[in-house]
Amino acid sequence: MRNKSFVIAFSSIFLFCLFFISPSIRAAEPVPGDACSTQYLIAATGGPETTGIRNLMVCNGATWQQLTTWLANGYVGIKTATPAAPLHVNGEVIVGATTGIACGPTITGGLRWSSAGETIEICDGINWREISVSTCDSSPAFFTFTAQNSLGPSSVYSSNIAAVTGMDAGCNATVGVSGQGTPEYRVCSTSNCSSVDITWTTSNNSVAMQGKYIQLRATTAATAGTTHTITASIGPVSSDWSITTTPTDCSTGAIGTVCADGSVYAGTTPDGNVPMYVTRCDYNMTWNGSACINPRPTVTWNNGQSDFVDTSLINCGSAPACDNSGETNTTTLAAADSDSNDAGLQPHAAAKVCDDMTVHGNSDWYLPSIMELNVIFGNKAAVGNFDSGGAAGYWSSSERHMNEAWFQWFTSGSQATSGKNNVGYIRCARK
Repeated sequence: MRNKSFVIAFSSIFLFCLFFISPSIRAAEPVPGDACSTQYLIAATGGPETTGIRNLMVCNGATWQQLTTWLANGYVGIKTATPAAPLHVNGEVIVGATTGIACGPTITGGLRWSSAGETIEICDGINWREISVSTCDSSPAFFTFTAQNSLGPSSVYSSNIAAVTGMDAGCNATVGVSGQGTPEYRVCSTSNCSSVDITWTTSNNSVAMQGKYIQLRATTAATAGTTHTITASIGPVSSDWSITTTPTDCSTGAIGTVCADGSVYAGTTPDGNVPMYVTRCDYNMTWNGSACINPRPTVTWNNGQSDFVDTSLINCGSAPACDNSGETNTTTLAAADSDSNDAGLQPHAAAKVCDDMTVHGNSDWYLPSIMELNVIFGNKAAVGNFDSGGAAGYWSSSERHMNEAWFQWFTSGSQATSGKNNVGYIRCARK
């Protein structure tokens, strides 16, 4: 009898160990989505077959539905098998009415429903604070920046100053900038940025922008004909600004395009529609990045004396009758004597200025003919940086006769002749 009891006990222990120690021979535990038939049946699964995960499921009469999941790191998921936070709810949450718990340090971050205010409240560690939707309009009206073209390479340029309107006063919006050319922005209180609220920066800032002004700056590309695009954003509204370097062949651009070498495309010549370029500034002046500086001197057409010489150039009684090639005229004048009395070669000063000039990396400059000068005058607004005071006209390389040469007023466009020993301004050209 004792032996029989021993056998029964041993068999029970063996079966117990076989069942719990050898999970491979146990039936697989159900997982969410598996079939089931008993509605409202609850199952808790986990353990050796699902290391680090425990699930609580309910049968809906057809399949097992996920209720909660517990991970080994302490995260709990409701209606999700992969909780990514200490409490992860996949679906809506209903916060019930307050039970009267006082807000304090241990309740910080707690939520409750206030039936009095019909709002959700959050505990900040001291008081319950209402969570409400802001009615502040932080979306400005669309603001624009003017594209800039024909710019020098690897140089910093600033945009126009754009006004910000259409927002509610006092409403903050995040202001930022992105794009090429290491862009920055600044915020100003005045339309000319004489009063700056935020100095040049790349950082995002929360600013009450209504009635403010924004300006951008960035560095152009190092290569010709390349565009950098910069985007400024104020709240949900953004606007692009583009800065483009001058193409290698700047005559493909508009008249007034500044070439990569710094010269300016001035239009086509009257002697065959050849692209013509002029210096950025008048003789003796230099470009400082924003304006022509240094004095604008006047120069005599000859050497300043009245001992005139009739050169081999065509003597033209009217401007249209003159030789159109200032290049040929300049070569002739540079080699000819301008004084009939003094020994040696006396220079034709105006032509000599251009013939001797090396600027913008070029040395083939010439004094334009009167009709070439007329083309330049017609495009003076686009080309820019001419005299506007009318103190003197601009000399051409066209000769009227022994005593006089042709010039043009850039105030009125009038073409006239003057004694060769009188003075005028000089703007050199090349083809």
